[in-house]
Amino acid sequence: MKLIKKIYVIFFALFFTAYVFPMNALWSTGTAYTLPKGYFEIGLFQPLRYGQTETLEWSTHPILDLLIPNITIKKAWRDFAGWNFASRHNLTYPTPLLRIISRKGTGGIISPEFDIPQLFSLKNEVLLTRKFSPSFLITGKAGLSLAAAFDELDERTTIDLPLVFHRLGVYYNGYGVNFGLDIGGNLTSRFAYMTDVDIFLLPGADENFAFEHKSLIIWNKSKKFQIMLGYKLVFGEYPFGTQWHLLPLFDMQWARQFRN
Repeated sequence: MKLIKKIYVIFFALFFTAYVFPMNALWSTGTAYTLPKGYFEIGLFQPLRYGQTETLEWSTHPILDLLIPNITIKKAWRDFAGWNFASRHNLTYPTPLLRIISRKGTGGIISPEFDIPQLFSLKNEVLLTRKFSPSFLITGKAGLSLAAAFDELDERTTIDLPLVFHRLGVYYNGYGVNFGLDIGGNLTSRFAYMTDVDIFLLPGADENFAFEHKSLIIWNKSKKFQIMLGYKLVFGEYPFGTQWHLLPLFDMQWARQFRN
């Protein structure tokens, strides 16, 4: 069971965290920038993103869609006092995955005695990004997540794992809020850095707080390919108490243009 839980932690570490380098319109998942029209990006663990227009992009995790169907839209609005301003909206349907892991034996995390109802969540965020210099770019964000369960969801079905507990906690609490700050910049013509902090809150819940921090070194081979290596530090409140976790991060990402 411990091995299975470690596998799930790695799974969610890879797919529930966006950690690309935010320096320009390309490689800009965590910023207020959108992809240029006609461009797409994809990584081993990053979402597939497509720029429909110069100010509108769509994204989804193709592999994660098999277990947790999801879609995200990001819209860039007018600049605000020198800051790039955008909103991001994500719709997620986690029921298929939760039902798969609600069983006995290998792969089981939730007891099969509990029924998993239809669950949906809508996460809405605002992002503000400003580039002060090639070596210093900052992004602030704030979000509100709303969730709906179409039947009673037993609290004993919680998954008490880092990265997972507080993100799925909105389905038990009804809503959650998050805040974050990202900083990045160039180290050399090929290497860059990115570091961030994120806070997740479930107001009114007994275990309502989680803190996450990650740092990355990015090698930009070209405008079409980059490699990222770093770590993610997680602190959270769980039903069994508080706990720290340190997780490795790695990804490779490609960008292409569909048309000129």
